[in-house]
Amino acid sequence: MQEPFISVVIPTYNSEHFITKTLETVFAQTYNNYEVIVSDDGSTDNTVDVVKSLFLKYPIRNKDLLINDHEGPGAARNRGVKAASGDWVAFLDSDDLWYREKLYRVACYICENDVDLVCHSVLCEVKKKQVLVKRYTIFNNEINPFISLYRDNSLTTSAVTVKKDLLFKAGLFDTGLPSAQDYDLWLKLGLLPNFKIEFIKEPLSVHVSRHVSISADIEQRFQCLLKIDRKYYETLKALSRFPRMERARFRGRIYSFVAFALIRKGFYCKGIIFLFYSVSKWPFRYEWFKVIVSYIRYFLSLKKGLPERD
Repeated sequence: MQEPFISVVIPTYNSEHFITKTLETVFAQTYNNYEVIVSDDGSTDNTVDVVKSLFLKYPIRNKDLLINDHEGPGAARNRGVKAASGDWVAFLDSDDLWYREKLYRVACYICENDVDLVCHSVLCEVKKKQVLVKRYTIFNNEINPFISLYRDNSLTTSAVTVKKDLLFKAGLFDTGLPSAQDYDLWLKLGLLPNFKIEFIKEPLSVHVSRHVSISADIEQRFQCLLKIDRKYYETLKALSRFPRMERARFRGRIYSFVAFALIRKGFYCKGIIFLFYSVSKWPFRYEWFKVIVSYIRYFLSLKKGLPERD
């Protein structure tokens, strides 16, 4: 089969301190049949100048820089998709990193399989510690893809390569959501007829966690997830035998996400409140107890590391 031409879409916003490292991993790819589209979301720092200088450093590669008003990452990604020349789009956040063979492995998988979207495992880096996240273990290909994604998001934006025409059929990213636009798009894609999601088990990228440190931004994502919950409930009723149970599990999951995000950032009171809400919405999540145990072990390890008093 002919090698797929892949458009790499990278949204940026005030990314001057890390976009260089990200773009270097893109230009270092062993696969050659691709273009790079950087879509800037109205940066107020030197991001645009940094990108321009890097583009000059790699004159052979097909590339484009889109300069937009500040409307959010969804709008920036949409403009990148609309400018794409490839039949496939690979998304990459401006602070994540790709392995050199990332596009080659994805292109080979596309050539060898009947697939609409390819995702791979990732290494998540938090404070210089890396944890392997096996995305393929989360997705259930025995059920409707929408239901599987609704139960748990198995896709990471910087690990996704998808057919461009299907992005348009799904309606692209919802610019009305200031957060979680990517998850909303995966759900819309999952509703397309006969949509096929496949996974490469090996990690091919590093997701660098730069989580915000203020509770308002965590709660903003929570509000967006609640909007997604309301948006798809009628669809859920049409596809699931037990929509109320599915919805209760979804709500429990998003409350627990916010709870642990707040606790990790030191907002303990708010976090505990959300934790109680999570249990009240869905008390049957065994993984919830695993997280609790991990936190207990973490705090015990801190206690052991303290010097003894005289």
